[in-house]
Amino acid sequence: MKRDEFKTLLEGYGYNERQVGDCLSGVELLETFAGGHVPSVGLDRLGAGQLSPFLASLRERELVTRNRLIGIYHYAGMIANYDLQVGILELLDGYEILGNLHRVIGEVRGEDVQANVFEGVELPPLGTVPDDWTRVNAVVFPRLQAATDADTVKRILRSGLRNLPDAQYQPAKERYEAVGGVDAFLESRGQQHLDRLIEHRDNGTPYFNQRITDDVIDFVKATPEIGRGVRDGNTIIEIKIPHQSVEYLATSDPREKQYRVCHCPVVKPSILSDELDISPAFCDFCPSFNAKPWEVIFGRKLDYDVIESALRGDLWCKFAIHLPEDAT
Repeated sequence: MKRDEFKTLLEGYGYNERQVGDCLSGVELLETFAGGHVPSVGLDRLGAGQLSPFLASLRERELVTRNRLIGIYHYAGMIANYDLQVGILELLDGYEILGNLHRVIGEVRGEDVQANVFEGVELPPLGTVPDDWTRVNAVVFPRLQAATDADTVKRILRSGLRNLPDAQYQPAKERYEAVGGVDAFLESRGQQHLDRLIEHRDNGTPYFNQRITDDVIDFVKATPEIGRGVRDGNTIIEIKIPHQSVEYLATSDPREKQYRVCHCPVVKPSILSDELDISPAFCDFCPSFNAKPWEVIFGRKLDYDVIESALRGDLWCKFAIHLPEDAT
């Protein structure tokens, strides 16, 4: 491990001493695992396919923690092992959704309903794959719909099931205030998003979980609802960039496009499955992610609508976010 370089990187992210120690521990555990191969494999060549047996071995010893996985994520990026980095990201991104769903059901409908919805169901442990998360959701969400009226189900989903601290969106609020209004902010963030994609394309680095090509850049340029947003009065129309844009653009099969566009890890695997069935009503959760920066900007919860979604049979996920009437 490039220990000193990695510590400097983590400290640059503002991690405290305990977090740095946890991140280092995660990489050390992975390095020991990789060294046990015959022949041994360096971390620069370890593929995402090896994460499953590695994490299974950690679970047996109760050593899986979020900070250890985050450490592996950052280290993989530092050594340009993007296959490994994306593999870890897929195990972290959205993992909290089911736990938060369990919590919010208890808060809104009480412990009895919470217990009935999750009866006989164990929440997947950290380090398992989204397929396992979706299998749980395919059991608990129909139970929630049966136990609760549609408006309350919508309220539970729209509470926001991701861990998205307001501080994460403070730069967006500051940029909004600096440029002076909604239209200028849309223009600014659209250019910022495009510049970021171009940087990832030029550097060969992943944009979250996906690689960026010229075709993806052209697609985003031609679709201003992606990354920027289009204003219609005091409503912002947004389209999520496909979760796997290269594959999305390469296929003409509608079901495959729906799978490639979907970001939701507790839904996505069901799109190509004939066994897992999740109601499109769950898509009421998804725009909460897009609404969050606007809610931080205006300091209040906002309403939104799902216009199109992959789970509804559409070819992308399109939302309407309703700003306050006095938004300028």
